[in-house]
Amino acid sequence: MSIDEWAAVVGMAGAALTGVATLVKLWIINPFSTRIDELNGNFSTLNTALSKSQIEIDELNKHLSQHDVTLATHGEQIHTLFNKKDK
Repeated sequence: MSIDEWAAVVGMAGAALTGVATLVKLWIINPFSTRIDELNGNFSTLNTALSKSQIEIDELNKHLSQHDVTLATHGEQIHTLFNKKDK
């Protein structure tokens, strides 16, 4: 084979590989990239929702702690009233 024939074979092989690479990119990589971008957006939305939920849970815990203190205070006041009644 002459150098011209080898150049032609290399050129055709390069063109075929370029075509296959383009098809792989169009049919496989681009759809996956789109799905991954959508998934990242969904995770971002989920993280935002979880942060808001955690803030609300912290607020509820704070209110619950305040109610516990109030209940304990009322319990002591009731106990004191019953002790005064018995004397």
